Amino acid sequence: MPQIAQADESIDADDLPQEVIDALPEDIRQEILDGVRDQIPEDVVAQLTPDIANQIPDPLVGAASSNPGLTAVILVIALLAVAGAIWGAIKGFLKVAIGLGLLAAIAWYFFFAR
Repeated sequence: MPQIAQADESIDADDLPQEVIDALPEDIRQEILDGVRDQIPEDVVAQLTPDIANQIPDPLVGAASSNPGLTAVILVIALLAVAGAIWGAIKGFLKVAIGLGLLAAIAWYFFFAR
């Protein structure tokens, strides 16, 4: 995609060709025209035809992982959550196994040891 502006510059909706604005989904188009959104989500750009997508400047395409620090933090939290879930399941299985073992030992004592 051709670069029209630097990444730190604010890009106005007037910089986009009218055919690009018309091809955007209604909610994204309205947010850009209202000045609420300054980037077009990457998944929206992927849905556009290649000739229209090539007219959008790179700084206007907001990548999903544009903040690598946040991506790393979310990845660590996700890994901790998975590890916690596995640990919780193991603890639960151990509690059930010990409880049922005690119940079996008590039942054996009362029914067969007397």
